[in-house]
Amino acid sequence: MRWQWYKKTRLDRPWTDLELPSHPNALALFAIAVTTEVGNGTNTLFWSDRWIHGCSIEALAPAVFAVIAPRTRRTRTVADALPDGQWLEDIRNGGGLSWHGIREFFRLWDCLMQITLQEDQDDRHIWKLDAYGQYSSKSAYRSYFNGSVTFEPWRRLWKTWAPGKCKMFLWLAIQNRCWTADRLAKRGLEHPDKCPLCDQEEETAQHLLTTCVSARQVWFHLFQALNLISAAPRLNERNFANWWHKAMKKVPKEKKKGVNSLIILGAWTIWKHRNDCVFNRASPSVAAIMREIKNEHDLWCMAGAKKLEKLEVGRGLSL
Repeated sequence: MRWQWYKKTRLDRPWTDLELPSHPNALALFAIAVTTEVGNGTNTLFWSDRWIHGCSIEALAPAVFAVIAPRTRRTRTVADALPDGQWLEDIRNGGGLSWHGIREFFRLWDCLMQITLQEDQDDRHIWKLDAYGQYSSKSAYRSYFNGSVTFEPWRRLWKTWAPGKCKMFLWLAIQNRCWTADRLAKRGLEHPDKCPLCDQEEETAQHLLTTCVSARQVWFHLFQALNLISAAPRLNERNFANWWHKAMKKVPKEKKKGVNSLIILGAWTIWKHRNDCVFNRASPSVAAIMREIKNEHDLWCMAGAKKLEKLEVGRGLSL
């Protein structure tokens, strides 16, 4: 996108005439983000740029714009089009207008008759996404993700000490991309009728980690060991990421990193126990999950999970 901006604002550079490919999304954003105050019209595209009171002809008269040849849209400048009426010839070459196009034509004519070129002034291009009207990569990057859905717990997940496979699992689980029964059913694959741990509800990733009776007991025991029972999931909690976010608000600052590691450990162990029940026909057992968490906790601490070790919850993990 910077290249598009340079082509508009650095005409003294020889490379601005080069036609380099740009992604359609970048071109679309550039077209929306740039408006032009016309001076002499030599650096403003008549058909494509937003130069008529901040609007383009495509927006003001789409039926007229539709008959213009693509090459003409990319090359015809305001300086070429206005003085000698070349824009009228462009329309004639396009094969004529519909009745709707004729109405748009007269409205466009009225707008153009109010415009006078200033031969002694250059065109001024304005990047609307910056307070000073100047392009920056930062403002362009932000605009790409304006209004997008963000993965809220990413910082807690990826910045927390835990094995990579555990973080990858939880990243997938939060996005409902683990192969739980609901996802298998959608693809017509064999799947358990009920949650393998509680045998009460349909298995989903959110249920398995948050609403399942067994999972709730695990979280209760973990937060009981931390003396933070109020942070455990409540009965109306249905979404793991939302609960994680709320729980961390109740955790003292000095314990947050360690608790994040413990939550990842708990979720990972619940998932492993679920798989043991599905594939090895093990019996669901909260006690077995807690024993595995205790064993993994000790291994993680030995491997370098210093914040987890500082929680000193090892003894409290045994049932």
